[in-house]
Order: sequence, then C-alpha cells, then structure tokens
Amino acid sequence: MIKNLQDFLAGLLFLVLGIGFGWAATRHSLGSAADMGPGHVPLLLGLLLGLLGVLILFKALAFEALGRGRIVHWGVGPLLRVLGGLFWLALCSGPAQWPWVGPSFAQWPTLGLAAGVAGLVIAVVPGGASDRGRVWLWSLVLAAAVCALWVGPLGLDLPVWPTRAGR
Repeated sequence: MIKNLQDFLAGLLFLVLGIGFGWAATRHSLGSAADMGPGHVPLLLGLLLGLLGVLILFKALAFEALGRGRIVHWGVGPLLRVLGGLFWLALCSGPAQWPWVGPSFAQWPTLGLAAGVAGLVIAVVPGGASDRGRVWLWSLVLAAAVCALWVGPLGLDLPVWPTRAGR
C-alpha cells in the first residue's frame, strides 16, 4: 500500500528517467574505466538516478508521511517554465545538435550557447518586477561562465555565439 503518494510519484519519475537515460546511453560506446567513451557517464548517471528512484519508492511504500503525502498542487507553471527554458536552450544550440531533424535544417542559423543559457536562466528563475535586474545580471554571469568553460578547458563543439545561416 502506498503510504506517501508524493514520494511514490517522485520515485517513479526518477526510476523511469534513470532507466530512460541508461537505455539511451547504451547507443553510444561505453569504453572502459581507463578510457571512457561518450556513453559511460550518462549510463552511470542514469543508473544512479534509477537507484535514487528505487530508494524513494521504498520510502514511499514503507514509511507514513504527515498528511499522507497528498499532492496539494502540481506546479504546472514552474514545470512549463523549465520545459520552455530547456526548449529555448535546444533551439539556440543549433540544428546540427539535433540528429533527429536530418540535414534539411543544417543550414539554419544558431543563436549560440550564450543566448541559450541566458534565456534558460531568465525563463526558469521566478521574480517580480523588482527582481528583474538581478535575474538579468545572473543570467549573463552564468552564460559567460558556461561559455568560458565551454571554449576553454572543455573545447566542445557547440556554437557559443550567434552564427549566420549556411555556416
């Protein structure tokens, strides 16, 4: 019997996401512990997320919660803000990063990682009119830090700044 519905649903979500990420990571080569392939870390993170889901499910089935763990509200607004921010980041990364759209969109321009991270922070961080300046400042600081890390030590192949179509 489910004793805490909120923890049960959270554990189920973590378990499903962990299995999904683990399964998606197997499409890439795993390599070995000494020479890790591109699927090694996502597989480990997916397994850890699945294990966390199992532990939360156990807690939800074994221990009683105050108020029986009812869900007061679903929080659709924050969920839509996070999904919208992640969609914006995916759009800014450029169609070359989306293997499922095919080569027909390869010539489209990209806004770059800087605009993507800044837009993600602006979309996700809630704030009223008085906090708007602080949110903009932190979004720009975070975007600059991510871009410096991207270009510097990591050297990953993703456009940082806007590009024109056909490049």
